Amino acid sequence: MEATMKRRRILLAYGSEFGTAYDCGRNVFYELYPHFNIDFFCLNDIHVTTFYNYENVIMIVSTTGYGCYTHDISKFWIDLHKNNYIFYEDMYFHIFGLGDSSYDNYNVVAKKLKKKLKSLGAHIANYNLGNYQHPSMHFTNFDIWKKNVYDFLRKKYFYFQVVSDIPCVYSVLKVDSSLEGEHESSWKDKSANWEASKGEEANREEARGEEANGEEANGEEANGKEANGKEANEEEIEAENGDRNSVREKTNPAAVDHYNVGEHFCKSLQFTKFEVVKNERCTDRSYYQDVRLIHLIAPLNHFNVSSLIRIHPFLDEKRTKEILNLLKINYNDYIIIKKNDINCIFNTYIPTKKKIKILDLFMHFLDLNKIVTPFFFIYLSKKTNSEIHKKKFLQLGNTNNISDYFGYIYQDKRSYYDIFYDFYSYINIDITFLLNTLPSIKQRAYSILNTSQCYKLFKNFNFFNLYYFYINPSFSTFIHFLKINYYLKKNPPNFFSFYTYNGLMVKSAIRTLKYINWLRYKIEHNNNTLFELLVCLYHIDVNQNKKLKGLCSDYLINSKPGSFIYATIQNSLITMNKNIGNINYRIVYISIGAAFSSLLGVIRLRDHLYRKHDTKWEKKIHPMDYSTDKDIIFLGLRNRDKDFYFQQEMENYLHFNYIFVAFSRQPENRFFFFNKEVSQLAPGGETNIDFPHGIPASDASSAAPDVDAHASCVAERTLANRRLRCATRVCEEKAFNMSYAQMKHLLEEKKKVYVTDIISVLQDSVYELLKKNNTIILVAGKSRPFSQNVMKLFANIIKQKEQNKTMEEINLFLKKKMDDFSIILESWY
Repeated sequence: MEATMKRRRILLAYGSEFGTAYDCGRNVFYELYPHFNIDFFCLNDIHVTTFYNYENVIMIVSTTGYGCYTHDISKFWIDLHKNNYIFYEDMYFHIFGLGDSSYDNYNVVAKKLKKKLKSLGAHIANYNLGNYQHPSMHFTNFDIWKKNVYDFLRKKYFYFQVVSDIPCVYSVLKVDSSLEGEHESSWKDKSANWEASKGEEANREEARGEEANGEEANGEEANGKEANGKEANEEEIEAENGDRNSVREKTNPAAVDHYNVGEHFCKSLQFTKFEVVKNERCTDRSYYQDVRLIHLIAPLNHFNVSSLIRIHPFLDEKRTKEILNLLKINYNDYIIIKKNDINCIFNTYIPTKKKIKILDLFMHFLDLNKIVTPFFFIYLSKKTNSEIHKKKFLQLGNTNNISDYFGYIYQDKRSYYDIFYDFYSYINIDITFLLNTLPSIKQRAYSILNTSQCYKLFKNFNFFNLYYFYINPSFSTFIHFLKINYYLKKNPPNFFSFYTYNGLMVKSAIRTLKYINWLRYKIEHNNNTLFELLVCLYHIDVNQNKKLKGLCSDYLINSKPGSFIYATIQNSLITMNKNIGNINYRIVYISIGAAFSSLLGVIRLRDHLYRKHDTKWEKKIHPMDYSTDKDIIFLGLRNRDKDFYFQQEMENYLHFNYIFVAFSRQPENRFFFFNKEVSQLAPGGETNIDFPHGIPASDASSAAPDVDAHASCVAERTLANRRLRCATRVCEEKAFNMSYAQMKHLLEEKKKVYVTDIISVLQDSVYELLKKNNTIILVAGKSRPFSQNVMKLFANIIKQKEQNKTMEEINLFLKKKMDDFSIILESWY
C-alpha cells in the first residue's frame, strides 16, 4: 500500500536555458500541488532510475541554439542515452517542448526525448510542442497540453478543480528584534503551532486533494484549531494585509541559526566559493562593448578542457533596495521561512528555518530581473483594490489572447523590477506574496579559458617549506642519523650511549614523518587553482530610454577583486569527443566575437601537447612549421583594434595553427591570414602590425598554458620567426591551393567580410576536412543564425563537390557527424 501511494506522486521536471520552461513548470506546480504530491526539479537534479518511483512523469524541455539541450538537462540526457532502461507499462509520461520554428532543428530536444522514451517502452500519454513564432507564442499549445494532462489525471484518480489562488508554499515568520529575550521557546518547539496558522482555506484545499484520507485531514484541522487557541496570546496575525501566512511571533532570535551566505552555498548547496583576484577591462572605455578578463581562484584540483563554470549571480543591491522601499517593505528586517506543504518536494535554494535579512533573501534568491510571466498577473489582480488595474492585470494574464502581454511585457522585455515601478502605488503586496510567486535565480554558464595544468597557487604559505615537502622521508631520517652519529663521536661514550642512539633515531624518524605529513596536509589545503573567464556584458537597447543588461554578466563585471562568487564546474559538449587531446586529429575552429573564449582552452591544451610531444624545442618546431596538417582557426570579429583580445597570445600558437580572421566593421584590411602577416617580421623580431588595446603583453604571455612557452626566449623567437617566414611561403599554397594574395583578391570586393566568406573561399580545403574521419569541427557563436548558416554552408560545399547526392543525403551525413560529436555546435554548452 505504501509503495502504491509513493508511486502516486507526480514528478514534474524541466530543462530550461532562459527560464521559459521553468516558468511553465511553476505554473503546473502551483495549479496541482493542493491536490497531488508533486516533486518539482530540473532534470539534472534527478537520475533516470528515479522515474520508477512515479506513476506520472511530467517533463517540459526547451531546445536551445542549433538543436542543443539546455545546461540543466545535460547530465540527465547523457545518462538516458548511455543506458538501456525499460519502463513499466503503468508509467505515464507527459512531454511538452519549447522551441523556435525559425531554426532548422525546431524542438528537436523534445522530439528526441519522446523517441528515446518510446524506445524504452515508455507510455507517452500527452505530447505537444510550443512555438515562439506562433502568433500566440507557446501559450496556446501549452494551455491545450496542460488541459489534456489535467483531464488524464482526473480520469485516473479523482475530479479536481484547477487552483488559481495565490500559492502558499512558504510561510514567513517576522522576527521582532525588540522582543528578544521575552520568549524562551525555541523555533523547533513552535513549528507545529506555526504550521496550524495557515488557516482553514489551505486545509480545505488539502482535504479536497486527498479525499481518500479525509478523516485524517479533518483530524489535523481540528488539532490545528486547538493549537491556535492555546497559543493565541503568542501569535499576532497581520490583519493589515489580510495575509494568513505572515506571522509575527515573540520568539528569541538567538534560538534560530542565522543565514550565512558562504555556509549556505558551500555546505548546503554544494557550491564552490571562488575569489575574484583580477577584473580587467579588455576594451577601451569609449567602446560600446564592455569585455572583461576575470581571474578567479578556488581550491579545486582538476577540471576538463573548456569546462563550464555555472555561476549563481546576485541582484544589484541599490536597485533592489529602491523596489523594496517603493513596496513599503523594510529590507533591514529579519524573517524566518518555512515550507508549508511537506508532501511536495521541490528544488529551491531558499534557506528555511533560518533567520535571514529580507534584503539578502531578494538579492541572493529571487529573480526580479527576469521577464514577467503571464500567470503572475493573475495573482497580482488579487492584490489590488482598483477595479481598473484588476481588469488590466487579468488582461495581461490571459494567455488565450496575448496581445496585451506581448505589447506591454514581451516586446519591451519588462522585468519584475519594471512592473513594481509601474504599479507599486496600486498594489498591496508583502514578503509572503513575493516569496511564493517570484521565480528563483538560476545559474548562468561561462567557458573556462585555461586548462587545469596552467596555474597552481599557494595562498599564505612559506615557499621555503616546500623543500621538506619534496624530499624523501628516508633521506631526512638519514640526515638526522648523521647528526646523531657526529654527536656520539664527539662526546665520550658511556653506558647509555647505545640506548640513547637508538632512542634518538626512532624519535627523529617519527618527528620527520609527522612534520612531512603536516606539510603535505597544509599544502593540499592551501592549493588554489586559477580560472580565467572572458565576460562580455550582455545588453540590449530596448528603446531610447531603456537598456536591458544581463543579470550574470553585469554581476561579474561589477565584481571587485577580493569579493567572492559561488559557482559549480560542469563539463561542456567538447568533452564528449575524447579525441580533442589527440594530436593525430585536426581541429577546425569556427567562431565569432567573444564566443571564441570557449575554444581557447582547447587551443591551449593542444599547444601544451605539441610542446610536450618532443623534448627539444628545435626538433619540434621545425617539422611542424613545414607540415600542412595544422589545425585551422576561422575567426570573425567586428574591429581589429577593439575586438581581437588575444592577438598577441595567438602568435604563440602559429606553429600548429592556420589562423584566418575577418573584420566585418573594418573600413579596410577586412581580412588577413595571421600566419602570413607574422611571417613578415623585421629582423629584430618585431612585427609590422599594430597590437590592439586589450590584454597587455605581460598578460598575453602569462595566459599561455605552460612555463615552457617559447615566446619567453628572444633567441627562440628569432629562430621561430625565421622558420615561420619560410614555412608560410611553402605551406600556404600547398595547404589551400592558393596564395594569400589570391585570397585577398577574392574578398576585397565585399563591403563586409564575414567568417563564412572565408570558409567559402577555402571550400576545397574545408570539403577535404569534412570527408576525413580524423577531423573535429568546433563552432562557437551566439549570434542567432550563426550555427545554422555554417551548417547550410557545409551542405552547399558538399553539394557543389558531389552533385549526384541529394540534400537529404548530405544533411544525413552532417547529422551523423553531429551525433558522434565530430561537429560540435554551440561549444559553450
